[in-house]
Amino acid sequence: MQLLTLINKELRQEMRSKESIVSMTVFGVTVILLFAFAFNAAPVEFQRFLPGLIWMTYLFVSILGLLRSFASEKEMDAFAALLSSPVDRGNIFLAKLISFWIFIIGTQLLTMPLFSAFLNLRLGINISLLTGVFILTDWSIAAIGVMVSGMGLRTRMGEVLVPVLLFPLLSPVLIGATKITAGIFRGETLADFNFWVMIILTFAVIFTLVGYLTFGSISEE
Repeated sequence: MQLLTLINKELRQEMRSKESIVSMTVFGVTVILLFAFAFNAAPVEFQRFLPGLIWMTYLFVSILGLLRSFASEKEMDAFAALLSSPVDRGNIFLAKLISFWIFIIGTQLLTMPLFSAFLNLRLGINISLLTGVFILTDWSIAAIGVMVSGMGLRTRMGEVLVPVLLFPLLSPVLIGATKITAGIFRGETLADFNFWVMIILTFAVIFTLVGYLTFGSISEE
């Protein structure tokens, strides 16, 4: 019940301000249009690079969303008040993780059609498998991102620290997601990239557990 209350608080706060979802969506649309104009001259060759560009786009979209979502917590020291409330700090982490995971998925639902419209993304591929990969990868991004952002929130250089820490931590996840997405585009099955699925799943489980158990400590000043 406590966790559901915290998730509801996060979602209602975003629905009122719309800071994260709007900034993430606008940035995603801008990057997709930039790619469309830059690579329109060689659309066939461009398909080889499309999986990597998709995940690079959502990496930067996620970082922007994390910075915007935690920026609101700094106003009037709201995050300190949240930490001092009689709630489990692990539940605070889970609520932020689940909420941000929902924001990433929502942004992807709004922007993925643009990849099809402007960059010739074939949506007739194995959509169910591709959806599962996106959901799992998004969870890993959210788990790592919320934990790192909790650390950066309490520092003076948080806006710089968060991207610097996120890039190396998310690299294995995004490499795996790119490999799997490229395999799906080629018509391969899940058995062809089990290794990369396990990598992403491992990161998702480890950082969810670590964040839940240590969020109280890492979020302190």
